[in-house]
Amino acid sequence: AFNKYLMNAERFPYAKAMTAMHMLMTTLLSLLLYTVAPSLYPSMDKARENWRTVLKYILPLGMLFALALYCSNRAYLYSSVAFLQFCKEGNVALIFAMSCVLGLQVFSWHKVCILSIVVAGCSLCAHGEINFVWAGFLLQITSQMAECSKNLIGEVVMSGAGMKLDVLTFVMFQAPCSLVPLLISVVISWEHEIWLAFQAHWPMILLNALNAFCLNLIIATTLKRLSAVAFVIIGIVKDSVIVSTSSLVFGDHISPQQQVGFVVIMTGIACWSFMKIQEQQGAKRESEPILAREMRGSRSDAAQRV
Repeated sequence: AFNKYLMNAERFPYAKAMTAMHMLMTTLLSLLLYTVAPSLYPSMDKARENWRTVLKYILPLGMLFALALYCSNRAYLYSSVAFLQFCKEGNVALIFAMSCVLGLQVFSWHKVCILSIVVAGCSLCAHGEINFVWAGFLLQITSQMAECSKNLIGEVVMSGAGMKLDVLTFVMFQAPCSLVPLLISVVISWEHEIWLAFQAHWPMILLNALNAFCLNLIIATTLKRLSAVAFVIIGIVKDSVIVSTSSLVFGDHISPQQQVGFVVIMTGIACWSFMKIQEQQGAKRESEPILAREMRGSRSDAAQRV
């Protein structure tokens, strides 16, 4: 919603420059945070020792991330926040399809049925969009493809290279890799109006960039401290708040068909998330030694008898 506000034609409608500001702020604050609290970066020492290998893998990911952010911000010029949020919910289906192609996921009709609920909800929302603009839709789809590709390639290469980086260390290396191509693009397509718009709105632009970094930090901290179920619930609430805010603050019209579609999407996302949690718990139980499971079961039976 904040990005949509700034991307207004009367404020700062320069997606590449704003995305570059986000990455610059993330880079500087990551360095500052590492200086103040290095304990938050447990894998940084290993990453610094193997920095050539790390950059070899993270550099293309940074470029994909830059493309994803640019297209996502650019899409705000054409489409409403609510519509773009509806599109983003389809990422789970995109990632599953791409994962199956790469052999990272096992195909099953049960998963396809659940994801069909999400796709059906997205279709309802897209078909119910009153002010549909192809440019905004295509930019958003490009952003999602780049984001999903980044996540999947990152999972493959980081695991394959034996580099288990924590989230903040990963962000600290990725941000500069995204910043460089963005800065080059901004310089090539520079317009004097960008500087004038920045001078007029620099407090809001810096606040927006700071907000982007804080969100990444909050997500990383939340993943460490909350259970998977709690994180899923928070994600559903967050998506609902974004859509509601879009309607209340920006006056984006949400048709009855889109409201139904959003409920269908949230239902599908919830089913998918809880299914993945059960899979992870089952895998954890299978990897646990048999003796430990039997001992835990004996203690449980004893407690019930008492």
